Amino acid sequence: MLSYDLHVHPGPSRAPRWGTGEEVQRAAEEAGVRGFVWKAHEGHTARLCAELPPSPVRAFGSASLNPWSSLDDVLDAIAEGAQWLWGPTVSAAGETAWELELPPYWPELAVALARLERRLIVATGHLQPAGRSAFANLAASSPNLLCSVTHTLYVPPDELLELSALGAVFELDAYTFTHELPGRTLEPPAATLDALERAGALVYFTSDGGQASTGNPFVFGAESLDHLGEVAGADRAERLGGAGPEAVVAWVDGRLGA
Repeated sequence: MLSYDLHVHPGPSRAPRWGTGEEVQRAAEEAGVRGFVWKAHEGHTARLCAELPPSPVRAFGSASLNPWSSLDDVLDAIAEGAQWLWGPTVSAAGETAWELELPPYWPELAVALARLERRLIVATGHLQPAGRSAFANLAASSPNLLCSVTHTLYVPPDELLELSALGAVFELDAYTFTHELPGRTLEPPAATLDALERAGALVYFTSDGGQASTGNPFVFGAESLDHLGEVAGADRAERLGGAGPEAVVAWVDGRLGA
């Protein structure tokens, strides 16, 4: 079971979704999940999270560097409370894409992020290696930024260790663990986790759920975590789903050092 699910896709969206933000929030309550990060390909989500009804479940808003975004609206989203900043995940046409570049305004944004006076996760999304490195290096230079590597099992092992040395943490998600990505190579989960654990890196599990095809994101996440346990060890899977996300949230809340 997940303590927090730090990558979920509620609707509305151009892609078919299992439920709205409010429905996802209720599902988290029922599943005993204490919070979720609202990720959207089409917009920033801090305002959407703020509009949810009162609940014991925390909804973390996020900002995005997708092609529709601008420097000003990213900074506005962060000012409105976004606690995650996602690297780009879609093309200019709005289609899911990989090995993406940072937006043209990145240099100005990087300066602003380095000056932030509160904590923010910078999650790599679908960036190419140079972009992942830029995120990790920026976070390594700022006590208020933490780089999270998205879709860890699709990043080459040598690069993972380089990012770990810069202090990055690593997201292992249910969706890309259970769904083959055409043209991309899934690294062996057990070997990847062994290497990151030897390096002293923090790894955490998320669902990356919310798609209509995968159903309730927290059921999907729990079932996928059980499957990971069969491949990489049940005790390890329990840590990835429980202590891992808890540690990331503790860092965001200032209860855990960088």
